[in-house]
Amino acid sequence: MTELSVDVRVQVARWRNLLVDAARCGALESPLDALSHPHWEPRELQALWWLRSESLLPVGVLATRLGGLAMPRLSRLVDRLEDGGLVRRERSVRHDRRRVRVRLTDAGRALADQLDAQVQARMAQRLAPLQGETRSALMDVLELWVQALTVQARTAGEVAEENAELASAPDELLTASAA
Repeated sequence: MTELSVDVRVQVARWRNLLVDAARCGALESPLDALSHPHWEPRELQALWWLRSESLLPVGVLATRLGGLAMPRLSRLVDRLEDGGLVRRERSVRHDRRRVRVRLTDAGRALADQLDAQVQARMAQRLAPLQGETRSALMDVLELWVQALTVQARTAGEVAEENAELASAPDELLTASAA
């Protein structure tokens, strides 16, 4: 934080304090943490919810969505869901058969729809203390924030891609492009 302006440092400190206060009120608990089902574990339910939200996910992305779950653990989780008839694995035929993606089955979608209703109820509880216009203003600000984060992530991804291409390019291509 040494190169940040005074204004940004003040805002960061304010945001930190707001996060601490919100956590004290229980508002930072993920609505996904409260998912429950008599047969399935919470992490399995969270996987179903993410698959409902994003349709088809590569296993690595699903692991990230589940908080950085290690691949062996994720494989066992997907095995259980697949054995239960809730998901199916798909291999990429065109690009790389090692790339495995996970998709909900019809039974998985039905359960994920029930889970989403639970998540929406928890989110409604979190928003209930705010009145209409204030709630709308919060949503507007959050949308702007997500848009800015998306642009930032895309830009960082493009820079990383360019650096990877440069690192793998033969030396003669690098000297030719410099000329």
